[in-house]
Amino acid sequence: MPNVIIKKFEMLFLREQILKKYTDLIGSDCVEFEKELTGYIGHYERLADVIIEYISEEKNLELYFKFIKQGPLKIRLKNLEERIEDKRRYIRDLKSFVSENVLRKLIFYGPKNDQLTFKENFIIACYFYSHADRSLFLEKNITLILNEKKTIPPAAALENNSNKDTVYAFAQEPGFSLQILKDNNEIDHSKKELQFKGEKIDLNRSTLDPENMTITSKIQAEIKFKDGNFYLENRSLLQTTFLVVIKPCKISKGDIIVFGNKRFLFKEL
Repeated sequence: MPNVIIKKFEMLFLREQILKKYTDLIGSDCVEFEKELTGYIGHYERLADVIIEYISEEKNLELYFKFIKQGPLKIRLKNLEERIEDKRRYIRDLKSFVSENVLRKLIFYGPKNDQLTFKENFIIACYFYSHADRSLFLEKNITLILNEKKTIPPAAALENNSNKDTVYAFAQEPGFSLQILKDNNEIDHSKKELQFKGEKIDLNRSTLDPENMTITSKIQAEIKFKDGNFYLENRSLLQTTFLVVIKPCKISKGDIIVFGNKRFLFKEL
């Protein structure tokens, strides 16, 4: 699936269309909703679910096909009209490119960058959900496109930092926060929110909770930022770093699942 470079004016357009449609659905004020948006991934989980649910409806794809002008996408959708299985496969492919992480990249990081790179199917999904025609949008904004300086792909920008016309997709320093919870899972407001910046953060007793002797003074775990996502890596010798499963979680061979006080090794048959 090819990548496409999206300029700021187009990211702002998609951002506005997506948020307006979403807030209309949930009965919220769009301006107030935007004020609450941060880089916290939870803001984008429900949004991803709503977009995927909309894309899943075949009737919505049929409406979108009738709406868009003649072009490569219209021809592609036309070829799917009579091939039900191919149409459903196409819808599944579109859905697979929509996630909370990539939506955060567009909605939160987008306005802060001159351009970002996305998978083509994700951009199609955004226009599909927004019920907007990208060809028409670009035609109306041809002046902005022609006035843009020559750009280079984000990957090349890393090799040529002197080029000021390109902003690497994740040039902004990534960050995350952690909040200590009480036994009833409520936030312990007597403890300050922990904030971290950087692509690799070591977590141990001194960085998490200096008075908590159940956390090792050595490195307990690492949180790394790579390709737009945060990854948790267990560094505990006793293997005591766990995630609480609160939503479907991908597992693979070799993963250890804790049920009660027992640990189970997972492998596919």
